[in-house]
Amino acid sequence: MSTSAPGAELFRTEREVNLYSYSATHSQLLLRSDRMPDVYERLPTTLEVLFSPVEAVQIQELYRGLVIWCATEEEAARVYDGIADYYDPRPEYLRVLVLASEGVTGYVVTGGVGWCEGELSPMQPSFFHTFDAYDPLWPVTPLAGVGGEFDIASPQEVAQAFLTGLPEGERRERYRYVHVLTAVTERDGRRSRHNLGVFLTETDAEEAMRVVEPHAAMCYVEQLPAVL
Repeated sequence: MSTSAPGAELFRTEREVNLYSYSATHSQLLLRSDRMPDVYERLPTTLEVLFSPVEAVQIQELYRGLVIWCATEEEAARVYDGIADYYDPRPEYLRVLVLASEGVTGYVVTGGVGWCEGELSPMQPSFFHTFDAYDPLWPVTPLAGVGGEFDIASPQEVAQAFLTGLPEGERRERYRYVHVLTAVTERDGRRSRHNLGVFLTETDAEEAMRVVEPHAAMCYVEQLPAVL
């Protein structure tokens, strides 16, 4: 976030904005909007606002319209007085941002804020968490790092997906980790890699691996997300 003058408005929307996700590992806070207040139908585009890193916060779960501005010196002083036990002196890299909606204000003490609006694929968890070649695992959460894991699907949901399929057009916001058994075989001096099976529990995968091990040059079990 570029340094802005105290009191300068940074962001404004008339949309309904929800507290969507928090990642404890990277101290990231994500707000999301895909509809207008009191309107059930989703808009063609999704709007996301990301704060990172977040050091202190006082926000609402839901905003009916939202304005964000850089705190004035007086507003920032009031915030820091309330968290003086943790941030005294004030870290220079942090900024106090005020969030206001329908006459109610809150704040986020953060290093930066950014936002993005566009068409969000049902298979993409967020604009701010995409595939990374250095960590080649399909992202299943809106933000990288440790979260609440509230999106993990139950065994019943997995079974239902196999039995009835998945609804068209709905967001894929549920997942469950499965265990993939892979074996490496060797023949005529050449090695080949084979994915042998997908198991819902680690115990079953390891039992299957014990059966395969005597017949393979190497075998191992990987944990991968099954996206529902």
